[in-house]
Amino acid sequence: MPELPEVETIVRRLRLSLINQKILKVRVFTPKILRQPPALFAQRLRGAIIRDIRRKGKFILIGLEPKGMLIIHLKMTGQILLESKSKPYDQHTHVLFSFVSSPVQMRYRDIRKFGFMDLSSSGAEEDLPYIRKVGPDPFEVSPKIFFHLIHNKNKSIKSLLLDQSVISGLGNIYVDESLFQAGLHPQTKAMALSPDQSQKLYRIIKNTLSQAIRFQGSTLRNFKKPDGKSGGFQKFHQVYRRKDLPCPVCRSPIQKMIVGGRGTHYCAHCQKMSYPNTNR
Repeated sequence: MPELPEVETIVRRLRLSLINQKILKVRVFTPKILRQPPALFAQRLRGAIIRDIRRKGKFILIGLEPKGMLIIHLKMTGQILLESKSKPYDQHTHVLFSFVSSPVQMRYRDIRKFGFMDLSSSGAEEDLPYIRKVGPDPFEVSPKIFFHLIHNKNKSIKSLLLDQSVISGLGNIYVDESLFQAGLHPQTKAMALSPDQSQKLYRIIKNTLSQAIRFQGSTLRNFKKPDGKSGGFQKFHQVYRRKDLPCPVCRSPIQKMIVGGRGTHYCAHCQKMSYPNTNR
């Protein structure tokens, strides 16, 4: 599933091409992608002008004029591509957006068809039910707030960081990578982290995400940038999907286990379990 760096990469590229573009036509080939009837969806979008494109957690929010917002979630295999009108589209392309003064189309492609699009008549995030459930992302909080969000939770730190209602934007890749760099065992209870451990983890998460954004995300299987090219951060992964390969620090084999129903990669030697300090 695309995580914060991949979605941010998509948003930044879409801004370069689509801001102030007027939507000429929308074609829907797979109605299940939408949260309203295809004809109504296409009718409401026709003639709208794209004024703003931003990210909230893993959601893409496209602000429209005169009023409204297009909401996109890519789920596991969704892709947003900018391609020439003349380029044929394949059977996995489900929605096409054409523009009045642009030679490119915005195409939604999704092999597994788990992603979705919705259209809100409001342009305010607080009016969107999806967004009201989304917690702040790591770039929206301070170290103190981050500690407040996690310090009294009796969940594993891995599961808590994946909970989009607590901290948004993180998924398996960047949680595993951040916990490795922080030296924290994925099954450590969030409430066991000291203020210093929390601050270190917070700093590492932000640095990891920032570096991943700089390299335009991680491509392991399905993620593509809007130009169809792969991201580059997968070259820097230290534990994720590196089971049985040597740890870059201690050379012990990277291990894999299930935490909260999710495959989790870690180094048993470098990532030690922390336990709650009842005297704190």
